[in-house]
Amino acid sequence: MKLQTTMPVNRVTEEIWEIPTSAKEGMLVPARIYATEPILVGMDAGVFEQVTNVACLPGIQRYALCMPDGHWGYGFPIGGVAAFDPRNGVISPGGVGYDINCLDGDAQVLHEHGFRRPIRAFDRAWKAERVACANDSRGIGNAEIGAFMCKTARSPVFRLTTESGRQVVATADHPFLTNRGMVPLEDLALGDAVSVYPFEGVPYKAPGSEVLLTKADLASYYPGSQNGLAQCLKALKERNLVPLTMDNPALPYLIRLMGFIQGDGHLQLEDAGRAQIGLYGEPVDLAMIRRDIERIGFLASRTYERTRTHEIVTRYGKSRFTRIEASVHVRSSALALLLAGLGTTKGNKAAKDFELPEWLNKGPLWMKRLYLGAFFGAELTSPQSVTGHQYNFFGSVLSLNKREGVVESGRRFLQEVQGWLREFEIESTMLAERDEYSNKDGSLSVRLRLQISSEPENLIRLWSRIGYDYNQRKQYLASVAVQYLKMKTTVLQERAASIETARSMRKATGATLKTITAAIGSRHVNERFVARSLWEGRQTDVRIGTSFPGFLEFLKQKTVGLGKTGQVWEAIIHKEKIDHVGPVYDLTVLDAHHNFIANGFVVSNCGMRLIRTDLTLTDVQPRMEQLMTELFRKVPAGVGSKGFVRLNRPEFEEVMKKGARWCVEHGYGWNEDLSCIEERGCIPGADPSKVSDYAVARGIHQLGTLGSGNHYLEVQVAANDRIFDPVTAAALGITGHDQIVVMVHCGSRGFGHQVASDFLKVFEKAMRRYGITVKDQQLACAPFRSPEGQDYFAAMNCAANSAFANRQVITHQIREAFSAVFERSAESLGMEIIYDVAHNIAKVERYQEGELVVHRKGSTRAFGPGRPELPERYRKTGQPVICGGSMETGSYLLVGTDRAMRDTFGSTMHGSGRTMSRAQAKRSVRGEQLQKEMEKRGILVKAVSMSGLAEEAGFAYKPISDVVETVERAGITKKIAELRPIGNIKG
Repeated sequence: MKLQTTMPVNRVTEEIWEIPTSAKEGMLVPARIYATEPILVGMDAGVFEQVTNVACLPGIQRYALCMPDGHWGYGFPIGGVAAFDPRNGVISPGGVGYDINCLDGDAQVLHEHGFRRPIRAFDRAWKAERVACANDSRGIGNAEIGAFMCKTARSPVFRLTTESGRQVVATADHPFLTNRGMVPLEDLALGDAVSVYPFEGVPYKAPGSEVLLTKADLASYYPGSQNGLAQCLKALKERNLVPLTMDNPALPYLIRLMGFIQGDGHLQLEDAGRAQIGLYGEPVDLAMIRRDIERIGFLASRTYERTRTHEIVTRYGKSRFTRIEASVHVRSSALALLLAGLGTTKGNKAAKDFELPEWLNKGPLWMKRLYLGAFFGAELTSPQSVTGHQYNFFGSVLSLNKREGVVESGRRFLQEVQGWLREFEIESTMLAERDEYSNKDGSLSVRLRLQISSEPENLIRLWSRIGYDYNQRKQYLASVAVQYLKMKTTVLQERAASIETARSMRKATGATLKTITAAIGSRHVNERFVARSLWEGRQTDVRIGTSFPGFLEFLKQKTVGLGKTGQVWEAIIHKEKIDHVGPVYDLTVLDAHHNFIANGFVVSNCGMRLIRTDLTLTDVQPRMEQLMTELFRKVPAGVGSKGFVRLNRPEFEEVMKKGARWCVEHGYGWNEDLSCIEERGCIPGADPSKVSDYAVARGIHQLGTLGSGNHYLEVQVAANDRIFDPVTAAALGITGHDQIVVMVHCGSRGFGHQVASDFLKVFEKAMRRYGITVKDQQLACAPFRSPEGQDYFAAMNCAANSAFANRQVITHQIREAFSAVFERSAESLGMEIIYDVAHNIAKVERYQEGELVVHRKGSTRAFGPGRPELPERYRKTGQPVICGGSMETGSYLLVGTDRAMRDTFGSTMHGSGRTMSRAQAKRSVRGEQLQKEMEKRGILVKAVSMSGLAEEAGFAYKPISDVVETVERAGITKKIAELRPIGNIKG
């Protein structure tokens, strides 16, 4: 028997396999897998790795378990079960449910500090990092990384190319931001617009560890008393800022702050040690500066605004103007001393000699970018198209005013800037100096200027590699200008190439203008252009055509819905599947918008219910089309679908606390429904205050919706010959005789996923605080009884209750649809809930060891007879277990057993378990073809997406009968009836 692991896997019984604690260092309990030999052989390597990692978690009891439907998941395997002692054990989002999609390892991720590095390089170096993140239409922010993931690609890998030549390689299921929201790569078509962020930054290079400032250095800069110096040094020591080394995590923030102060700020450090740092700009930009000051470890004031009138004397006369000035101030002598020690100019910069920080000459290029980016944000002119010629741009100008006695210092400073620019391959020229204005004291100021070359490629390098930090308006214009110039260059190349095409066609075939123009096939090449190219000759380089928009028009067209963030829409021109070698990678970004920027692209981050009826197949078949149409209309499905229940925040908080009970109270169900739902549809301890605003935003409009993926609503038949225990079946409400039942598989949609995301970083920090180490960061956890663990438990219960409520509203809509089609009340149709049980949850339950925290991920509870948690009607039979198969092969109704209580913490499988990725399935069959084939077999399918339908084809799953036979022979569940599908609704 050849398995996908080198670990020892010992047979316990025909259906139980065990990996001993000696297989991996740190295992506290053995790992057990429930599977027949063929199922075990077919399990992917990730199952063995993950189930043994789970066995290393603190406080785990008996075994780490994997059910026969198990396959690779996030942290825990799908089909995983683990129980923890609440006193010394943990709770983990990875044990409740999570999924990832991946990028090629060479994908360049944009960091908050404006450098880029391959995503694979974040391995072992992601915990303290922050990456750029697109915040809807408000700007480009940054976010912490919650997890770094590396895995073997289980779905096809594609290369995507856009019209400016931008490329990225990613798995088929990786989402990209489009004007339809986040869309998987496999669903993107040629011509679709995706969001790109043209700023690229520079490649990352690790800084050295040389010491920049010591205590002695700082003492030499401090103008105050020894006591004041001691207090400053103490404050810096507490923040790990002295001695200051090149690789100190705070240094990038300090560099950027230095660059901005050198432009639109001032630094005072007086003889008595009193300090003042003033920063001036727009409120939105000052907010970014305040956050960076906090990351250094200090506090800035709130943003102040005041109206100021200025009067200056220029060579053209007096100039008087009024403006609203916004500012932020810091009064920390320690921070002022540190900045002065690093080379920030104190006092009136126009009257002082200063140079670029000499020590930065030894730093990596990205650190110089931080200084220049912040300085340019304050002092470099904005991107501006030439007046009367919207296709070209002025070269940006950097101006510096210096008093007469220090003009030479200003020249040296601009020459140093010029030298740094050459390192970025950016050309510039010193312009003529001129007397600018007289100061109040009668002295003269001289204006020095450095102009950036206006050549398009030069401006592209300036704006895409350095840009403007702390100036959202300038950065927005620069980012869009980069895209504009790249597109303009592409069009010019296209027009130039068309000249040779036209001449060749004319010479070879004598083709007409119309034929030649049509053959070229570009909207930027018309008959007039072809005619001039053929007969009039060209004395100048090719110019842009009138079909190409001016910059201001381009700005409007390409940023619709993206605000002034710098993102632009770009069309896909090529998409090809490639043979990918090696692993693929992903990041979990701890931000409400769940995205990061890779190669310039903005990329992204249940349960079962069974309802019986008194109807038979004979009753339903004549109206099947009508019934499915009505169900499809009543129950929204697909990505982004919204339900008909409109809630405000307080109402949704009630849903989180009350679950299905809220629905019944508001007319979306019957009182008796609650007795047939796990925990009566409401898990206690839910606390909405522990749920983030973004999680609420994702869940508040989704009540009564199916979603997508493997979620479905299915009309099924219970035939006499597929009932295996008629007595128990009857007790559950299954009478046979081709009885119609309805199965629903869905959860809390994006709400539960968001709750897990929100707590990943919380748990990462908690693990350090509590001294917990894990084999895989995807198993991030916290002690169950810790404040963090209890907060997550309370938030997770909110998600579970939301899932119960979601299925309850769907049940209401199903009843409404049946009533409309059969013109009878749902009560008279006998539409009672058989049972509703969660699939992805952590719960506190009592076993022989006492109370345990049981994690079930892609598995389901299977309590045996007699458990007080069960409805009274099921205490003799054991808990109903709803096992969903594929939409082609049918499903099963089972019951839990006493043995499950002893062996698996009252748990069993939840479905078939995938053997093929969704993308592989879609490659094997077209959705339209599958729909027709299923209809021929008597299964009517309504689907929002044909590609979504194809990914759920039956051959993509393990045979459901094999999985069910495994758990029955193992004694942890008993099969009662098989349910054959006749109608299916897919997202």
